[in-house]
Amino acid sequence: MFKTSAIAPGRRTERRWLAMTVSRGTRGSARRSTASLLLAVTALSGASMWARTASAEADAVDVAAAAETTTTTEAADTSVGTVGEVVVTARHRSENLQSVPVSVSALSADFIKKTNTSNIAQISQLVPSLSFTFFNARNANLNIRGLGNNVGLANDGIEPGVGFYVDGVYYQRPATATFDVIDVAQVEVLNGPQGTLFGKNSTAGAVTITTEPPKFTPEFTGELSGGNQGYFQQWYAVSGPLIDDKLAGRITFATTTHNGYLYNATKGGDVNNYRDLNVRAQLLWTPTNNFKMHLIGDYSNQKTNCCDEVLAGIVSPPNGKSFVGLSQMFGYTPVVDPKNRIAVSNGTIHANQESGGVSAQEDWSLPGFTLTSISSWRFWNWWPANDSDYTPIPVLNAAQNGDYQDQYSQELRIASSGSHRIDYVGGVFAFYEHVKARGYTQYGEAATAFLLNPKLPSLVANGYTLNTYPIYNTTSLAAFGQATWHIIPKLNLTGGLRYTYDKKSGSYLQVASGGVPLTGALAALLPFRNALGTDDSFSLSTNKGDLSGMVDLSYQATSNLMAYVTYSKGFKSGGLNLNQLAPTIPLIIAPESIDLVEGGIKSTLFHHRVTLNGDVFFENDSNYQANLVDENLLKLYLSNIPKVQSQGVEVNMNAQPFDGFSVYTSAIYDKAIYADYPNAPCGLENITHPFCSLSGAPLAGVPKWTISAGGEYSHPVTFGAREVSTYIGLDYTYRSSLYSNATDSIYSKLPRLSLLNLRGGLRSPEGKWDLYLWAKNVFNVYYNTFISAGIGNTGALDAGLGDPRTYGVTLRFHY
Repeated sequence: MFKTSAIAPGRRTERRWLAMTVSRGTRGSARRSTASLLLAVTALSGASMWARTASAEADAVDVAAAAETTTTTEAADTSVGTVGEVVVTARHRSENLQSVPVSVSALSADFIKKTNTSNIAQISQLVPSLSFTFFNARNANLNIRGLGNNVGLANDGIEPGVGFYVDGVYYQRPATATFDVIDVAQVEVLNGPQGTLFGKNSTAGAVTITTEPPKFTPEFTGELSGGNQGYFQQWYAVSGPLIDDKLAGRITFATTTHNGYLYNATKGGDVNNYRDLNVRAQLLWTPTNNFKMHLIGDYSNQKTNCCDEVLAGIVSPPNGKSFVGLSQMFGYTPVVDPKNRIAVSNGTIHANQESGGVSAQEDWSLPGFTLTSISSWRFWNWWPANDSDYTPIPVLNAAQNGDYQDQYSQELRIASSGSHRIDYVGGVFAFYEHVKARGYTQYGEAATAFLLNPKLPSLVANGYTLNTYPIYNTTSLAAFGQATWHIIPKLNLTGGLRYTYDKKSGSYLQVASGGVPLTGALAALLPFRNALGTDDSFSLSTNKGDLSGMVDLSYQATSNLMAYVTYSKGFKSGGLNLNQLAPTIPLIIAPESIDLVEGGIKSTLFHHRVTLNGDVFFENDSNYQANLVDENLLKLYLSNIPKVQSQGVEVNMNAQPFDGFSVYTSAIYDKAIYADYPNAPCGLENITHPFCSLSGAPLAGVPKWTISAGGEYSHPVTFGAREVSTYIGLDYTYRSSLYSNATDSIYSKLPRLSLLNLRGGLRSPEGKWDLYLWAKNVFNVYYNTFISAGIGNTGALDAGLGDPRTYGVTLRFHY
């Protein structure tokens, strides 16, 4: 069900929110309830441009509530077999998706729950323009239309290109997006540069999540799910008034567990399992009819024996190294059998993190405009343990980077309310971040042979230890404004600007220790050891201000057809290389900018039974900021790629041909390339070359085709004197082949992939309960999430594995 984040005070708040709860009040609505589930996928206005619609069974309530406030979701048509209206807040005001010239998709709470979508990776399967890559939480990336951050390992010195917001608060680190998505009211994905209104690091787009707010009517809702591989998820939410019409509260508690999908043959036991804990507490205070305050505190903790990999293949690189020969020197004979899901690493592996914070949003409704303040503090702590050689051989005894992050943000906005010749929104934004990182690398007995030269004695690297202590500080200040001029009733012109000033500073300390002293007769070996790293320290800073903005022209040809053209520009400040690198690698990388040109249409057809939307887009990314790696010595560094381009076509259809049956499909064709990249690092097949040209080559991590499609059929049945709905649904995703390594190595190419999920069960017409069976990856398709060159470029190919077939049962209840 769709709704906005705006909150009305007192009983008005109660009635409006009641209009958007999953409770249904009449038996007649049962015949529409299941059809609305996949109607929760209405038209996309851009990159994946489809959105999930409000449940049709709540249409009558929604229309009544809409008469009182424009922030509700009202039905476009209450007759059988119609697609309801979707309300989004992509421009910081409540608007009908079909009349907004913004490329945005919105997934409803109902759709997210009923498809057992509980994390951002699963959300990305439903929105073709959004991609999510994951090695471990710190090395997670969100991309939109292929842009954001390149595939590969993370670097604290670079900021994301996709803004991630929860309840209006910006989350700086992508790792915080990897926790379970629980008790959510709506998810919106905004495609293309969103720098004018969303600003901070939204050059490629933004993802905004709105959680269910407190309600002034008592409510208890929850969910229990169990499945194979030890999967169990539970979450509960309790909400209600603390002081009638003045103060309401909500508490949400959730845990998720599942066993790993890999077995470690060296140490025994499953790996890549996880345990999640999420707690959120909220207060809504409405002392007067024109003021409200929303306070939120949350804490999340994740413990996981992650992230191990499997040996996917062995090749003969041109550097003459032999993974089999080197392994046998240390008593290990490699076996390539990835489908058996066997890992062999001998070190400690875990990826534990916690995140939390508090926020306060105040809204003052005054004649003609609304004032909004959003204040927040957040933290993220990350402490991993890695065995980065993924073998039973002591190449690396440890190789890990911990992070301890704090961030503070303050946003002040003013926005027009009601109908005016010119609608506007403007404000200021301040952000500060402090990150303390801790790196720890210890080389083992086999490190000299694998990383340096097998002819050297093992004592060169054995026991050598590097401790690093980078510190990052970011201060960001911005002012923005956007206005829409209603030239004539059907023609609208919107323009906006944002000025952002960023100051970044950092320091780096590296301390080398351990290993046999290389003195006297061994002194000749010292340069080889020093290639791994030496004592070092430095500090640096950069500051830069720049403009981002947009302009669009939209024409509402009829009540059911709108066309628009848009130009927008995004800006992201430079990055810092806090690492010991070769003198030829700059320590400060240049800012990045994206220019977008887009045109699209949004249409509603056949008496609101079908929405059909489409657009074409062209994005030019200058000084694309990339995370790269020196594969020989495992050194991470940042660099600018001169030019990257993303262009394509998106089409979306959502329909409810008749009562009880709904279908959706959304597709994107995206030709994303390295437009200008003459001095790129080389893949394993060209590892002896100093550099390779990737100009004109596909941008890694981006398939040309991505498709999401599905449908649901429901039918009422009677058990005695009680009527319930039976239903069956499916969701299908497809992507074409892609390169999973930034070098476009032929060994990293992943074939096309198709996945099918099924579900079916029973629901009550009042929405009080829902019991269903589900299965994901029904045909148990084996697939890799990435393939990379193994330790030391010796010819090993390591892979992350996708989830096998999973199945289970879910009970949802709401009172």
